[in-house]
Amino acid sequence: MKVYSASTPTEAHIVCELLKTQRIHCEVRGEGIFGLQGEIPFGESSAPYVWLFDEEKLALAQQTLKEYEASQHQENWQCNGCGEINEGQFGACWQCGTSAS
Repeated sequence: MKVYSASTPTEAHIVCELLKTQRIHCEVRGEGIFGLQGEIPFGESSAPYVWLFDEEKLALAQQTLKEYEASQHQENWQCNGCGEINEGQFGACWQCGTSAS
């Protein structure tokens, strides 16, 4: 069953690997048509997506996806170590490696 529509194949693979860390059997589908973007009508029905094999893990998959989506909308933060501005989804400073906490 389709559990996540991604905007790019890269995002689909990131989400798929995230689900796999929770021992959720899934795969990316529909990424082949992504290269035809601009040549054919493109929308959610033609976007790459993550396919769930084990419906018993649907609730866990949905919770993991909810947490992933929430993490993508975090505000930028300033590093306490070096003062660098980092995007909200990063847990450590890209400049010096200091934790976001």
